[in-house]
Formats: sequence, C-alpha cells, structure tokens
Amino acid sequence: MVDIRRPYKCTARIALPQPYAEHLKDVISVDREISDKVVKSFSILGHDGNDDDNDRGVVGDDDDGSGNDTMRVLQIIFEATDAKMLRVSISTTYDMINVALRCFQEFGG
Repeated sequence: MVDIRRPYKCTARIALPQPYAEHLKDVISVDREISDKVVKSFSILGHDGNDDDNDRGVVGDDDDGSGNDTMRVLQIIFEATDAKMLRVSISTTYDMINVALRCFQEFGG
C-alpha cells in the first residue's frame, strides 16, 4: 500500500557477511534524515532476501566461496514526498555505506 504522503519509494538490498550487515545497519541508521519529507527503514534479511524468523536469515553453506558461511541482506526502504528528495536520500545513504565499508575493510569492521 502506497502512503499518499510519501508516494515515492525505493528498496535497496545489500548482501554482506553477517557481522558487516549488522554493523552497517547500526552505523547508517544512527542519523535522522535532515528533512521529514523522507523516511528510511532498515532490516536484516536472510541471504535470499527473505525475512525468516526461524533461522534468523542465516545461510549455512559457503555460497560466495569466501569461507564465510553466514550471509545476510541489509534492506533499506526509502519513502519520500517527491522524487528529488528520494534521490538525495539514496545518494547520501550510498555515500555513507561506501565510507563505512571502506572503514570495515581498512580496520576490520
């Protein structure tokens, strides 16, 4: 159902090893949006993009060949009053994600 007050919507999903997904969610969800014209919601899903409460989204085999057997999907839902505000929020969030992932890589997240 589309909220008439925020008809513009975008869902982004990023697959990451479990600890990175959890840390990234904590890092980027701290700051409020500058404008009340945009709302973001965050959730952690299983590797296949489904929210499965039974196994908390843990994948038990080495799907990506990295040796890490617990992948998660960070899902971010953006809702905005207009297309420009949606674009600005997505762009800013992706910039924050990029910085956070570089820090994780450099300092061992």
